[in-house]
Amino acid sequence: MLDNSNSLNFSDFLNSRPLDVHKWSDYSEVNKFVNEIYEKLISVKGHERTGKKLVKVLLLDLYVAWSADPELRIMFSRDNNAYKAKSRYNELHVGKKIIEIVDALVDFGVLHQKIGFNDRVSGVAFQARIWASEGLKAQFKEAKFHQFHIQSLEEREPIVLRDKNKDDDEYQSDEKIRIMRRVLTDYNDLLSNTHIDIYHLEKPVIEIGAGKKKMRLQINQQDKFVRRIFNNSRWDKGGRFYGGWWQRCPSEYRESIMMDGMMTSEIDYSGLHVVLLYAKEGINYWAEVNEDPYLLHGINDINPEIDLRSAAKLLILTAINADDEKIAFKAFRQQATVESKMKNLTDDQLKPVLSALKRKHEAIAYKITSGAGIDLMYLDGQITEQLIKVFTYKHKCPILTVHDSYVVPFGYDRILYDEMEMAFEKVTGTTHPVAKHTTEYSDTLEQEPDGSEDVSTHYSEPASQRHINELALFREFKGKPEVEGWVPDWTMVY
Repeated sequence: MLDNSNSLNFSDFLNSRPLDVHKWSDYSEVNKFVNEIYEKLISVKGHERTGKKLVKVLLLDLYVAWSADPELRIMFSRDNNAYKAKSRYNELHVGKKIIEIVDALVDFGVLHQKIGFNDRVSGVAFQARIWASEGLKAQFKEAKFHQFHIQSLEEREPIVLRDKNKDDDEYQSDEKIRIMRRVLTDYNDLLSNTHIDIYHLEKPVIEIGAGKKKMRLQINQQDKFVRRIFNNSRWDKGGRFYGGWWQRCPSEYRESIMMDGMMTSEIDYSGLHVVLLYAKEGINYWAEVNEDPYLLHGINDINPEIDLRSAAKLLILTAINADDEKIAFKAFRQQATVESKMKNLTDDQLKPVLSALKRKHEAIAYKITSGAGIDLMYLDGQITEQLIKVFTYKHKCPILTVHDSYVVPFGYDRILYDEMEMAFEKVTGTTHPVAKHTTEYSDTLEQEPDGSEDVSTHYSEPASQRHINELALFREFKGKPEVEGWVPDWTMVY
């Protein structure tokens, strides 16, 4: 096995993502491309029994990675136990033989590989990385197919059950699970048929995180698959929706998302988990308390450069999830951004802040540091499910979910206000006046066009040529008309 990593540095290995074994295509030119490499590979002594399916999985995922970011590495596990061929989560039955195939492709010069290692300078442990050789990249450039010919496998499992160790748990489907799966399948189909992009990026990559956690996020049309994940081997724990590059995208970039070339608006529930805890006590927070849930006064032993409200918000959210104070304080520092001075707050400095939050929220104080977060995730997952259903089936309009925040095309933000209020009331039995109390997002109604001006002027930067070209290619591939004034299939409500 060749090690082609001597010239690489720490940041090269940070720019990586896990191998996606669900990439697939039946397009004839894709099959021809794979066959050419496969036939050459099996002609070499020792590789005669190499499996074509696994070669195809590897080549397709490497192509998707290369098409957005040629320098992206793929994280690859060399642990035999990482591949459970008979699992419901492994529809292509990718087994441990994929490790042998990676080694064969490396020996053949198709891939480069860096075996897992500990970085001496940073102390960070790295899983193995693989990436396309220069020869394979050259073949990618000459290939007679493009990124839209590659999709997630249709049979991919969108309903995931995990045990207390966060490992995938096998389960038997019942009627309730089959209904949940159908909703997600239809929702994922809608997302798959919608071009979702950050319109001004010349390259479909953004940098996120900082320091040892700094990485590059690909913005592409293959990373739109959404799953629903339940925890602790129970169907009433967790149940949030995960997936789609927008969930890992900083909010300042989400402001520039376009769907099928149309501007979008984002709305979130203000103080959702605090409000949900009050709802479980039979208290309508906004009707009976009606004040900023994170605003504190009289905390003196805090660096004045730290925004106390931001610190209080992060602390109460981590404390709701934690089983005790020490765990909460540790989680607070871990989740604080690298550049934030909040990361330096000690337990002794955080204790009075937590005490003040408990006094402020006396009715739910017993739920703070109780591990209640997993139950609240079940409730906000139910709320999100209601919104996904109504937008997928009633409005036939894509909606992007970021747990308690939602992105829809402009014009649908007014509908989203109403649907969020109805979903909250349906799940909790209490009301949540979203329009009046959503304070943590820029007011989209102030930005919304009145019909007398070009909506494109509301975005501060022009659309990149990459976005324009990619959107045209996507429309052509999906059979959507490329004409002046084209709008998506859903009915607009400006």
